Amino acid sequence: MMFVAVLALAAGCIASTSAATNTLTVNLKAQNGSGENGTATLTQTPDGVTVVVSIPNGPAGPQPAHIHDGTCASLGAVVYPLTSVVSGNATSTVKGVTIDKLLAGKYAINVHKSTSDLGTYVACGEIVTSSSM
Repeated sequence: MMFVAVLALAAGCIASTSAATNTLTVNLKAQNGSGENGTATLTQTPDGVTVVVSIPNGPAGPQPAHIHDGTCASLGAVVYPLTSVVSGNATSTVKGVTIDKLLAGKYAINVHKSTSDLGTYVACGEIVTSSSM
């Protein structure tokens, strides 16, 4: 009987581990007439979550990017800063977090127009499962 209980416990641990989200694509939608549509691909790593932002029409200059509390319609505070997007591309690693933790809350990835115009948002996407979109 004890052996069966141990097997059941081990199976539960394996199931919960394999249920972890390994990758997620967030669609970034243009805001304020920017025309800057793109994606943010989140990949789970042992160090945290790697976020690769790709905005094909992005300008050459740096555009700050962040993961905020909230939704694109109602952004809250910056929770995780990301590497600025330059020429439409950026790669960041957010240490100590999982994709599943991000999915469990309400978070959005936001890109600003420039370092001198942080008040203008050019792209935003909510971190949700594809079935929630």
